Amino acid sequence: METNNFQEAFRCCEEMENYGDPLVKISANGAEIIVISDLHLASGRMLDGRYAGTENFFADFSLYRFIHAMLSRLQGKRAILVINGDVVDFLRIIELPQSEQDFQNWQSLLQEVGIVKSLQELKGCFNNWKEKTFGLKTDDYKSIWKLDKCVRGHSRFFLALAEWIGAGNQIIISKGNHDLELYWGCVRNAFRLMLAKKLHGQLQKKDPGESLTNVLTQRIAPNLLFIDDAMVIDETFYIEHGHRYDKFTNVVGRPLLNKNELNIPFGSFFNRYILNQIELAYPYSDNVRPTQNVLPLLIRERFFVALKLMLWYVPFTVLMIPKRYFSYMFRQLALIVAIVVPFIIAVLYLIASMPKAAGHLQSLPGMNWPGSTLAKSFASLAASYFLGRIVAYLQLSEPSALDVPAMKIFAANPQYQLITMGHTHNPDQRLKDGRWFYNTGTWIPIVETDTAEIRDDQTYTFLHFRRHESGQLTPTVVERWDDEAARAEALIMVSDD
Repeated sequence: METNNFQEAFRCCEEMENYGDPLVKISANGAEIIVISDLHLASGRMLDGRYAGTENFFADFSLYRFIHAMLSRLQGKRAILVINGDVVDFLRIIELPQSEQDFQNWQSLLQEVGIVKSLQELKGCFNNWKEKTFGLKTDDYKSIWKLDKCVRGHSRFFLALAEWIGAGNQIIISKGNHDLELYWGCVRNAFRLMLAKKLHGQLQKKDPGESLTNVLTQRIAPNLLFIDDAMVIDETFYIEHGHRYDKFTNVVGRPLLNKNELNIPFGSFFNRYILNQIELAYPYSDNVRPTQNVLPLLIRERFFVALKLMLWYVPFTVLMIPKRYFSYMFRQLALIVAIVVPFIIAVLYLIASMPKAAGHLQSLPGMNWPGSTLAKSFASLAASYFLGRIVAYLQLSEPSALDVPAMKIFAANPQYQLITMGHTHNPDQRLKDGRWFYNTGTWIPIVETDTAEIRDDQTYTFLHFRRHESGQLTPTVVERWDDEAARAEALIMVSDD
């Protein structure tokens, strides 16, 4: 049985990695760099050919064609594909094993990565109602079930990754806030093994003598690297997902709650216990931009879903969130409330008294006041602005851009010439003092409710950094893969400065 050889390969992988380091230095050895992010693969197609409401990634065949187009563009040159966070959306995979075959497949995969569980243990590991309602928790062996579910539902995507490595290239996967389960070594090993099986199946058509162990140890293991936090390539190109600059998604403290479960951030509780339940009834609700429009949209179009959200899911989620995250999110709230409440009372009193005051002033000789409407509008605008600044101060809204932290990184590291992040799903590129910041956007649909924005052509975005004659990485522009035309073009972006 090849399983013992798998374990040796996995040990070698762990020895090679600097996983857990806050900044991993990588030498590309002259390879070109292609960066994508925020793919958010969940369970994929169901048995009836449809997708569950929690699925966001529908571009399996598009990305497969994109990968092969990039191989053609490279013309034999080596390249590294960086998937910069949120590749597998473990938060969105809520299906449970049902059939005997499900449990046997799960047990077999666990054994291959060195975890021994009986069928009885697996069948009894989610007896509590929370996991039956909201999906499996973040234990390592449960995360492997979710990864396997994703691979089976997105077979073409993982085949694309396997063929990319099979063509002599590398893949680097950095961890985002939706794939924190990549913390577990056994999950990373299961990822390696699944790609090896995909590539092995392809190679068998040409060379039936090629063993799965050789594919894993000689092709996949040396060319698939996982990064915990951030990386810098060739000392000049800094890459991280960017979720730590968002209070909702920043992990406070150590990565583990205990030896079995991950420490997931404030926003992950809302994804697990609220958004998933909404999306089962109202798909794409988490894709709405700006995010503050989600609740008004639900109230208008799915009133009873919104009602259940406010009366049941929100209170339940609040009870589930660890207390330290409330302290982290709202520790400044007491001081702010002391200022805001008197202000609101004063504004309301002012607005209520305006009709009388305006009428009185209007009656005075020589006075020609414009009336209460203008004054009330001004007071309302002032109140809105003030409260908006409060929200910004508390950082209770998700950031739409990450250029500010990027500029701080540039200031602290003068050797960096390029920085890219993801997370916000908003593609971006900015040039400042000869140095470039990029956001790679996303490959999932965006429902734009702000009429000032057009987002129908803002996905399938990527970066391709080529090499100068000197060997240095050269700046580029954000590109978009046009799947219908089977080509990539520079993304149209309008400055909002």
